[in-house]
Amino acid sequence: MRNVRSISRFLAAILIVGVVALIANGQGRKSANRAKLPTFDAAKAERVFFPDVFARLEGERPANPNASVAQAPTGGTPAVSDAPAGQSFAWSKIISGASIEDEVKAIKVATDKNITTPQDFAGRGYKEVRRDFSVLAMLFAIVNEYDADVRFKRDAAAARDIFARTASNAKAGNNNVYNEAKKRKDELQDLINGAALTEKPEAQENDWTKIADRSPLMQRLEAAQEKKLAKITSNAEAFSEDIETALREAEIIAAIASTLTREGMEGADDEAYVGFANLMKRNALDVVAAVKSNNAEQARKATGEIAKACSDCHDNYR
Repeated sequence: MRNVRSISRFLAAILIVGVVALIANGQGRKSANRAKLPTFDAAKAERVFFPDVFARLEGERPANPNASVAQAPTGGTPAVSDAPAGQSFAWSKIISGASIEDEVKAIKVATDKNITTPQDFAGRGYKEVRRDFSVLAMLFAIVNEYDADVRFKRDAAAARDIFARTASNAKAGNNNVYNEAKKRKDELQDLINGAALTEKPEAQENDWTKIADRSPLMQRLEAAQEKKLAKITSNAEAFSEDIETALREAEIIAAIASTLTREGMEGADDEAYVGFANLMKRNALDVVAAVKSNNAEQARKATGEIAKACSDCHDNYR
């Protein structure tokens, strides 16, 4: 019993000491010095702090640079383009915009020689014009369908129509055709200078039945293969000296070969003929690849395959 009383007294003493410590601590806090709360003059505060800060803002709020931008879902509304609807074809994989522009300029130089006087035009000029204007009509039709930004696109459809029309009329070299060709020569210069054509196209979309005959295009293709590529790729030295011409001529061949297979072109429904044209296009693009890798031997072999495809096609249709 005595032990129990001793424990009780000990616990009571501890409790008393704890209470005294708590009271002393509270009195110490009350005696501590604190900073006084600030006071504000309501009128002055109105000049510094706005009751509604957003009511004072004008115009649109700036974009938050840290905010994530929601991406349009796949298959949504396509981007707006200046190109007419339904006018895209993968021409950029076949011929570059630079080769198109270079060929247009080269034809302008040729027309300056072939459209001089009515007499010269009637003698030989109209044949050259028919070939060159057929190529121009094809090139502007390509530009009209080109799947990337390319020069002459604004006036491509109209240019396609006027050069196709004059090329078709240039089966003879009379004065009427001469005057028409001379007008085309001036308009071609305007296009190169950046001026717009006044004539409007018959239709925006290409109708390949009205653009170019096969025969003049084949003449240009033959010239590219025999007179240009065959000579340039005959040896490494000639290849390195005229590699840019090799590139353009190969792309022209690829473009003509592709054009010959477009719906409406003569023979485009003949499976064997289309096969030869596609083979020619593939080999021409091999030359393009060889030019880009500076591989003279590959260019020589691919040019030989182009010649073989032409020869086999001619033998098949004799």
